Amino acid sequence: MSHEILHKSERRTITSKTVRETEAEAVAFVVGQSLGLEMGSAASDYIQLYAGNASLRAESLEVIQRTSGVILAALRTADTAEDE
Repeated sequence: MSHEILHKSERRTITSKTVRETEAEAVAFVVGQSLGLEMGSAASDYIQLYAGNASLRAESLEVIQRTSGVILAALRTADTAEDE
């Protein structure tokens, strides 16, 4: 979902593939961790594959946090709807 959201946003035209992949994978990691999934080193390995680094992640923190929040809120909403 993170790749879908970030790769089709308006920012796509002003960001590089490295930025988009780093942000999307970081979001996937945050969401997975929040759901209690064991993420291992896959996200870090993927980010490195696209030449992402800690500096880029730090620069993208706002986008990563905002996008993670959108996905987690949607999951909570879906979970609440199932309980009703």
